[in-house]
Amino acid sequence: MKRFAHRVLPARVLPVLALAAPAVIALGAAPAAADAAPVSFSYADCPDSLPVGADPGNWICDNIVIGGGTMKIGSIQQTLTKPISMTVQSGYDPVTGENINIFVKMRSQQETVPGGVLGVPGTENIPLLSLKEKTQYAGNFSLGFTAAGGYGSTIDLRVKIINSLLGDTCYIGSKTDPIKLNLEGDNDSLKWYDNAIGMTMNDTSFAAPGTTGCGLFGGVANFRAGLPSASGKNAASLQLYLSSKPYTELFPALKAQAKSSASTKMLPLGLPQSIKPGS
Repeated sequence: MKRFAHRVLPARVLPVLALAAPAVIALGAAPAAADAAPVSFSYADCPDSLPVGADPGNWICDNIVIGGGTMKIGSIQQTLTKPISMTVQSGYDPVTGENINIFVKMRSQQETVPGGVLGVPGTENIPLLSLKEKTQYAGNFSLGFTAAGGYGSTIDLRVKIINSLLGDTCYIGSKTDPIKLNLEGDNDSLKWYDNAIGMTMNDTSFAAPGTTGCGLFGGVANFRAGLPSASGKNAASLQLYLSSKPYTELFPALKAQAKSSASTKMLPLGLPQSIKPGS
């Protein structure tokens, strides 16, 4: 398993990608802005409360969007065509003073699996042979740096498999035996937008467990998906985007409680709208 370390980044790197680092970043100028990111961001899932004793002036709500990419799990190659969004609170632990990230919510949509139940191209649109999947959060979210100094993240997932014959509890992986991603950022892909930053994150070392909750068709589901699948036979390449807002902007009532000023303090990883690239 890759290990992540805390590190303070230079101001010019404020901020870095969604699944990048729970580091403290000094405010400063960013590269010149391009166009808006090609995804939509929402802060509707940002909680209106923080840990007891937290200073709202030192907290940000991040909206992370997986806007595309591919996942190869066993014998299934899935192109992501619908966005997956994640909401994360980032700030200082009021007790220890360390940077922490609190995972709030994942939102995802069903994707059609090419080849359907039989793995035959073109059959995925036939009702009984249709096969869909939906990615779900299963824990272990972290932001950090790899031992080599690059950006990285961990996240555990399970994938719901949807077909009328499989029932409503069929998954690849489970909360106790999930797909465990250890993503590394492609530094060359880092791009600044006028409302976000983006980067491609990859993992080719994760293992994929077998299915659970598929009833009498569990063996068939495993055979179709080529599961379980050992490390080195699976791959994830995800295009991620990050946009952030300070808590004092999201919830003005919290501004009066802030003990510090975002213009002078170092903030957790994120992209407050008040900090514009090129400013």
